Formats: sequence, C-alpha cells, structure tokens
Amino acid sequence: MQKKPAPPRSASLPSRRRHGLLLLPALLLAGTAGADAFDTLNLTLSDTVMHDNNLFRLSSSVDPAAVGLKQKSENINVSTVALKLAKNVSLQRFELEGSLVDYRYQTFDYLSYTASNYTAAWNWSLTPRFHGRLSDSRTQSLNSFADYTGYNNRNLRTDGVKRFDGIFEFGPWHLLAGAAESKRTNSQTFLADGDNTLTTVEGGLRRVFSSGAALSALSRRGSGDYFKREQPIASGLYDNGFEQNEKELRLDWPFTGKSRLSARVGRLERQHDHYAERDYAGTVGNVSLDWNISGKTQLSAGFTRELASFQTLYSSYSQTDRLLVAPQWKIGAKTNLRLRYEYSRRDYLGAIAATPANGRNDTLRQASIALEWTPIKSVLLVASLQGDKRASNVSGFDYNSTSANLTAQFSF
Repeated sequence: MQKKPAPPRSASLPSRRRHGLLLLPALLLAGTAGADAFDTLNLTLSDTVMHDNNLFRLSSSVDPAAVGLKQKSENINVSTVALKLAKNVSLQRFELEGSLVDYRYQTFDYLSYTASNYTAAWNWSLTPRFHGRLSDSRTQSLNSFADYTGYNNRNLRTDGVKRFDGIFEFGPWHLLAGAAESKRTNSQTFLADGDNTLTTVEGGLRRVFSSGAALSALSRRGSGDYFKREQPIASGLYDNGFEQNEKELRLDWPFTGKSRLSARVGRLERQHDHYAERDYAGTVGNVSLDWNISGKTQLSAGFTRELASFQTLYSSYSQTDRLLVAPQWKIGAKTNLRLRYEYSRRDYLGAIAATPANGRNDTLRQASIALEWTPIKSVLLVASLQGDKRASNVSGFDYNSTSANLTAQFSF
C-alpha cells in the first residue's frame, strides 16, 4: 500500500475536558437508570488503560524508524458510555443499544478517535406464530495493522447492517424469510478490503423437535458493488460489482441439560462482473460447543472456516480455519477467571500475478487470561493479558505482540 503523510492535527479540547463532555450525557441519565438486567433502561460507564508492545504488528525484522515510526509500543486509554433501552408493548419488543467509545493514543495521537456504535431493533409479532425482527446497526473501529500497513494514517472502518427477518410457524415447521443490506466504509483507501455494499434476500425452512433441537436449510442470494468505483480498475483487476450466493444447513442441539451444540455448513460463491480471475467458491461453516461442566466451570470450544475477499496481486480471497477453546472458572461469589486460546491458519488464494508473496499462508496463535472481580453488584474490575504470535511462509508478515489491560466498569 502507498503510504500517505499523517493528517494534520485538528484543534481539540484538552483530554480531561473531552472525557468530561463524553461522560456528561451518561451522568445526566444515571439518576433514571437501575443496575438490573431486566430494567427498561441500563447505563454503563467504563474506562480501560491498555499497553500494547507492538501496536503496528511489525515483523521483528523491521526497524520502526525505517517505516517512519518513533517506536513499536503504545499506551491507549479507552472511555466508554453505553446505554441500553428495552420496552415491551403487547406482542412487540423495542430495543436500543448505543455507545460512545473514546480512544486516546499517547504517542501516536493522530490515531485517536471517538466511535459511535448502535443497534436499534423491533422484535415484531403479528400473532404468536407470525413474528420476526427488524434491525439497524453500526460499528466503528480502527482497521487492524495486521492487515493494513498505512502506519502514518488513521483508517477507520465503519460497518453497517440493516436486516429484516420473518418467521411463520405451523406446528414443528417454520418458514424463514429475510433481507439484509451490509455496508463497509474505510476512511482511507484500502484496496485489499475495499468499500462495498452487499444486498441479500434469503428463504428457508426449519424443523423444531420436541427435544428442543432445530434443523434449518437456507438459500441466500446477493448482489454487491464497490460503490466508490464508477468503473473497474483494469491495472489491478479491481472490479466494481459482484454477485454472491450461499446455501447452508444449520443445527442447534441442546443434547443435555448442561451442553449445547451449534453447527453450520454451507457453500459460498462470489462472481465478479468483469474479472473472473477474482471469483472464488468453497465450503464455509462452523461448529461450537457450550458446556456447563459444573456450577463453577464452563467450557466453550469451536471450529470455523471462513472465505473473505482480500484483493492484492498475490490473492483474490483468503480462507481461514480457526480453532477456539475458552474455559471459565468461577473462583468465588465475586471472582471469575477466563482463559482463551485461538489457533488459526489463513491461506491467501487466487493470485493474479507472480509476486514474492504468492502462496502466502499465515498461522496465528492468540492466548489470553482475564481475572474479573465484582466487589459490589454495580462495579466490575477486569485485569487481562493477551499474547499474539503470527508466523508466515513469506518474510515480513510475522509478528509478536503482547497487550495488558485494566478496566473499571460501572453499571446503573
């Protein structure tokens, strides 16, 4: 990627005053909120102090100064105000979740930003047997430097999803229908994962069994476009439109009173309007197990295969296989210990030109530990440590990183 100069710093309020303005709406609402999960209105305030020893996910073979960086490590402060509102009206349920998340970087302050995230949903019901959900959501985040190498730029990603689902029940059979529009926008050019929209419609059938298990079959058809490209870019075979279709089977099976198995298997196909060299197809899916081993111990485990567009000269898409194990131990009435280990392999496929990175494959190992303490009902304190290690068969794509976090969360 071509590096761009750092954007000029805009005039900003002092950090302390900025955080005060961020928390002001929450403080005004705090008097009306209660710390009960069943309340109509819930408010959460949190602050996290984070240290990351390799923010830009640089290979050990790369000197930070060689790519215009002062250092590899960074201290980050994250302040969050989150509001959750839920209301039942007859057969209808209305839900609204919103948050302001303020990220402040100590050294690389051009990366600082405030994300506004929300989910608004109407769980509608015309009759107990004819119901569904209408929702609109948006999330904002900084593009991971594991993939994006514009170190001197702040590249914010905004993902929005509008979705409608309908279910009609007749006995143990359920008719399923849905439509969705997803939109991804980057604040800086990111050709590998370009700005796009995808509109889909789907239909299917579900069979619910007396045991509580459910088996579903779905077919989904979609049309997408790279909305910032009026014309395809022939020099790199970057298209401006595509069709995406998927068929899948789903199983949800509570096979004991303490464990549940969820599985999905499907075939995903994407065909581009002008450049067939960018097309791809393959098997996708996941299987996950949630097991309450005892009153104090739980285990979640799973496997996922994903296909995703990643357009460079050496790839058109990536295939990622991911294995996850996450045990949890309730040490005492107020203390909880969480462990998580994730192993993934990503293959970059569909090269359109010969480059040194052709045939690239990466393996990523992530391990974390988090200790949670709830001294009183409305306060949660968390200390966590995470280590990431990526190895690659192509020089320069490996990295090691360690991050430590301290979080204080208050609920009203």
